[in-house]
Amino acid sequence: MSGQRAQVALFASLALLGGGFAVTAPAYGVLLEESRIGPGFLPLVAGLGLTLFSVLLLAEQLRAPRAAPPQPGTDDFGRSPQQRMRILWRVFVLLPVAVALVPLLGMVVAFGLLVLVISTWLEGRRPLPALVLSAGSAAVMHGVFAVVLQVPLPTGVFGF
Repeated sequence: MSGQRAQVALFASLALLGGGFAVTAPAYGVLLEESRIGPGFLPLVAGLGLTLFSVLLLAEQLRAPRAAPPQPGTDDFGRSPQQRMRILWRVFVLLPVAVALVPLLGMVVAFGLLVLVISTWLEGRRPLPALVLSAGSAAVMHGVFAVVLQVPLPTGVFGF
């Protein structure tokens, strides 16, 4: 099976699998009394997310023209194994720095800064899309943990 056909089959299978999770989740109870989340909440959200992203990737794969085969040893972005190893080591250095910043800045801000640094410095993304991504991921983290799950996150000088 060619690479493109294999990816189409993979994304279609993942979309079906996610759809199956989402369809069966209500049987476990998505919401309980007093608007508490039930055991079916996580399979519902994960299944919907998996289905959505798989369908998006499937559509992109079907629209994309056939690409030239990559050079041996490089990834889809043309990075060599040595470049990927350097990126990995930099992430391992950045994680303790982000954890050390949590008491000062708070969990949400430290996580947002980590995403911003990784996306701009390591992945070479443009600053504005990287800033939108980091702010969005920090907002989602706050929404999921602090608002929906009501888990108290460490706060910093900004109060969140």
